Amino acid sequence: MKHAVTITAVTAVLVAATSATAGATPPDGDIERADLGQGTTDVPVVIVSVGHPTTLYVQQLELNGPAASGWHTHPGPEHTVITEGIVYVQSAPDCVPIAYPAGRSVYIPAGVPHIVRNEGPGDADAVVTYTLPADRAVRDDAPAACP
Repeated sequence: MKHAVTITAVTAVLVAATSATAGATPPDGDIERADLGQGTTDVPVVIVSVGHPTTLYVQQLELNGPAASGWHTHPGPEHTVITEGIVYVQSAPDCVPIAYPAGRSVYIPAGVPHIVRNEGPGDADAVVTYTLPADRAVRDDAPAACP
């Protein structure tokens, strides 16, 4: 009897697994997908946009060093993946510059004044995603928040 229960359970799992993939449809035609970046962050990420139109911006940022963005804010959260080099981010209120090498992800909450720098002579690149209210600009200049 024990063997019958085991065989029934294994058969049920195989049928369920086969059914799930049988309904999938493979790509059709000449389709190419390019990963623009992948990074990991230890910061919890939450996006809430209830009852308001939202615009998603995705930008390629190239910091040809040495270079700096100037102090600024965004009206929505910023998610950045560093794809090349080292990017330094300095944010208010702690003002400590943090180095993010390629493969790391940066999360900056809405409204936080910050500056992004490439302090080296080479290039530093990133893919940046902003989730913003639909009627707002991506960036607002801000006064220097740190010395």
